[in-house]
Amino acid sequence: MADDEQSTPGMIPGLVQELAAQLRGITEELEGLASIRDRFPPAPGTFPLPATMSAAQLASIADNIAAQRRSIDALKAQLSSFDEQLAVLEQVLGPLAEWSGKWAELEQRLLNLGGRGPGGSGRP
Repeated sequence: MADDEQSTPGMIPGLVQELAAQLRGITEELEGLASIRDRFPPAPGTFPLPATMSAAQLASIADNIAAQRRSIDALKAQLSSFDEQLAVLEQVLGPLAEWSGKWAELEQRLLNLGGRGPGGSGRP
């Protein structure tokens, strides 16, 4: 039983290689048949073979996906740039907001002092 378990992992790569070799052989035979067909020009007005159409459609889909990914990369770059601009704005506005708050406190204190003057009713 232990020998069977040890030989099983070795069998899988062998089976995969055998399957790949069979698929390669079938593909070569199909290429040979396709090369015979390529020697004769297609009749005018005939439709492409379904596999050719599928290949063209798949190529188109792959191109569209690549274009969409490039668009996403461009959007990422734009968002990164926008984020950097917001960070700079945040750094500028932080101290300004703090200064504005202190200025508002000063104004409030000055207004309160004005009400406590000699003629004001705020004097104790």
